[in-house]
Amino acid sequence: MPSIQPIIFVTGTDTDVGKTFVSGLLVLRWHANYWKPVQTGLESDQGDSLTVSQFCESNKAVKWNPKIFKPLIELDKPLCPLDAVKCDPSNKELSLNDFILPDETVAAVPLIVEGAGGIFVPLNSKLEVTSDLIKKIIDQTERPVYIVVVARSGLGTLNHTLLTYDHLQMRGLKDHILGCVLNGPENQLNKESLELFGVRVIAEIPIFEETSQLKLVLDSIPPFEEVVNEL
Repeated sequence: MPSIQPIIFVTGTDTDVGKTFVSGLLVLRWHANYWKPVQTGLESDQGDSLTVSQFCESNKAVKWNPKIFKPLIELDKPLCPLDAVKCDPSNKELSLNDFILPDETVAAVPLIVEGAGGIFVPLNSKLEVTSDLIKKIIDQTERPVYIVVVARSGLGTLNHTLLTYDHLQMRGLKDHILGCVLNGPENQLNKESLELFGVRVIAEIPIFEETSQLKLVLDSIPPFEEVVNEL
C-alpha cells in the first residue's frame, strides 16, 4: 500500500441519515483515523468523536484503535453551525481562512472526516458551506480526497441523493465522489433508480440489533482499494 493514504469526507443527504454510524464502520473496515471538524448539539449528545471512539472500542469483529482528532469547533445547540454559534457565548465560528488539517505525520493511515449535516449546510457568517470545506481540504493536502455520501435507503432518498450529487458536481467535486452508502432496510428499486442516474452505490448497510452481526455488516463494505480501483 502507498505510504500516503487518502482522506475520505463523509457527508449526508439529510439530518440523521446515519453519517456517524457509517463513519464508524468505515473507520473499522478501512483501518482509518477519524475527525469531526465541527461538532454541534453537545447539550443533548455526547458528540460524534466520543461515539465513534466507543463504537470502535466495543467492537469484537475488528481489532483497530483509531486516532480520534479533536474538533476545531464545539457548540452546544443542535443546529447548523451558522445558527449554533449565534447561541454560544464563545461566538466562535469556523473560519476557512484559519482552517488546518490534523497532524499530517499520520498520513500513512486513511482519515475519515465527518461533516456537520449535509453538503449545503452553512458553516459560518460568510455563508461558506460544507462543499467549501471539502475544497479547502483538497487545497491543503497532497493526499487524495474522496467523498462518500450517506443516504437513507427508503422513500425520499432519490430526490435528496440526486440533489446532493448535483450540488457536488456544480461545485467541481464530481471527480472526488467515491460513491454512496445506503443506510437502512434494503430497497432494490431505489438502488437501481439511483444507479440509472449515475450514482455508484458502494455499500448497503442494513438495520441490525445484535453485535454479532457487525462482522457481516463490515464485510458488506468492500475494501478501500477495491472501491478506488473500480472508479
